[in-house]
Amino acid sequence: MKLLNTSSISAKKCLACGIMRISAIHIMSGAAVSLESIDFEQPVFVDPGLAIKDHAFIQQDGLFHLFYIRGNQKTFGHATSEDLVHWTIHDPALSAGPDPWDNNMIWAPCIVEYIQGSDSYLMYYTGVNSMFAQQTGLALASSLDSWSKATPDLFTPFHGDPSWIHWSEDEWSNYRDPCIVKDDGYYYMAHTAHTNEGFGTIALAKSSNYFTWEDAGPLYVHNNWHALESPFVLKRGNNFHLFFTEEAVGGISHMMSDSLTSGWNIYNRSIIDAGHAIELIELSYDKYIASRYTNYLAPSGETISSIKFDTLTWYGDWPQVDLKDHLADTWTVLWGNAFNRQPIFGDNPAFRGEEPGTIGFEGNWWIGTYESFNGPQSWTFPGDTQGDEPQGAIRSKTFQLRGNSMRLLVGGGFYPDSLYVALCDANDNRILFKETGRNKELMRECFWDISSYHRRDVYLTIVDKCSVPFGHINVDGIIERDEPYDPGPDIEKRRRKEIFIPKQDINTLMLARDRAQNAPNISNYPTPFNPVTEISFAAEPGCRVSIVIYSVSGSEIRRMESMAGSDGRGMVRWNGRDNNGRPACSGVYLCLLMSEGRALTSHKLILGR
Repeated sequence: MKLLNTSSISAKKCLACGIMRISAIHIMSGAAVSLESIDFEQPVFVDPGLAIKDHAFIQQDGLFHLFYIRGNQKTFGHATSEDLVHWTIHDPALSAGPDPWDNNMIWAPCIVEYIQGSDSYLMYYTGVNSMFAQQTGLALASSLDSWSKATPDLFTPFHGDPSWIHWSEDEWSNYRDPCIVKDDGYYYMAHTAHTNEGFGTIALAKSSNYFTWEDAGPLYVHNNWHALESPFVLKRGNNFHLFFTEEAVGGISHMMSDSLTSGWNIYNRSIIDAGHAIELIELSYDKYIASRYTNYLAPSGETISSIKFDTLTWYGDWPQVDLKDHLADTWTVLWGNAFNRQPIFGDNPAFRGEEPGTIGFEGNWWIGTYESFNGPQSWTFPGDTQGDEPQGAIRSKTFQLRGNSMRLLVGGGFYPDSLYVALCDANDNRILFKETGRNKELMRECFWDISSYHRRDVYLTIVDKCSVPFGHINVDGIIERDEPYDPGPDIEKRRRKEIFIPKQDINTLMLARDRAQNAPNISNYPTPFNPVTEISFAAEPGCRVSIVIYSVSGSEIRRMESMAGSDGRGMVRWNGRDNNGRPACSGVYLCLLMSEGRALTSHKLILGR
């Protein structure tokens, strides 16, 4: 998507890309009072339970809008946010059909502002018929909340010229993923397609009025059959930049030329990110907000789908996506490595096959020092753990107490002196309140009476200096409240009962630790590699296993069979080729260790040719 008339975004909105600490404004005694709320949420969008693919990303009057392929690909979802962190999901924006040319699926929305300042918008999109032939359609809106498809007298569904593009309405025909760019007074629409000779191409169409389009030949013809998907064309200064996803190649590729229709060279292509279908909103000449989607296949078989937002900066004419550590926005690591992969994304225990809902977190992000999957494009994978061994502590920024009570969620092991979340006096570092887990993963709701500490400068700290079994802590939903502390009549009885729960029998805990140490694992050397790497694994002795390598888009690349030895260990070599013997392309791959159709664990591979 190329938004032709993007209004500037304030510095406040720019900083919102990394915000996790939000201040809730309440009216108290006639004055506005700012209360602390720390929910660990990050600049990532999730439509719970649904797959997400190509999207349009725009900003209007201080509000960010996402329009995205969702679920069964028959509707475009619509969500809005002020900070790219907390999202509101609205009714679907557009649906497939009823006309035959787009009644099967709709893909890849692309939105442009029709007349600057008029609040009139156009949405180009890919319509797919029952034979998977693809054409470009158009919808219109006077408000981003209400879309209607263009009437035939205004716009006719469009596809490229079959004299050079392989296209027929009776078979799968690529002509998808529209993107608009302006040059020399004309509008150009880029699409992914295939030539009649079978080469992948970015095809261009040309218009002077947004509604009547004619084929304008190729922007670039690839040197093989790979489709160049999800193109995003950006004119920056005197150069054009093409971002795209190359079929069978992981990540987002970038090429540059001083001409829209010539000078493109795939041998100068660089892969700048592990996501898909990048969209950019300009903040300044050297800084953009970059959105892109990622789908992971969890060991449980669940697809983890999201859109992530980061800053893209430029070094001369070369772009770089800055993968920021958003925990650092509001927390300082005091020592150790327990928080290196925090916060945790989603129901990570369920991603590796455990019972869903065992943690009780809120939103999509939480602190869990046993876990290590901290979201898309973080070089960790669903279901990953770091175990109980890592230790460390973090501290929040200092803030002033204004409310009467503080609510938080806490779970994990019961080690009050070495595993806790605490509220501390910022002047003398004295602990005012402290909570620990109760030997349960499920976080329980806790409350602190802070009414006697009004205007006290304080900070929060989360500490994990415990490496024994169950030596980890789960934290979420820290909220300062106006409501007075009300423990209820039986709170002390319940608290005494919780506090004096006996710790698990030490033999049981040691057995659990031994099992964890002997759990299935997989690694490779060297990394990155080119073209051969040794993949080592551990499983039950004598267990037959499959080592399955997937691209970041979820396509199976290579499957190898093996067996664990008498000590449970084994090794295979991957020569960097797919199941058909063709060389795999440079990029990031997911390697799953599987047995009897069940994923045991996963590992990241990096092939760099």
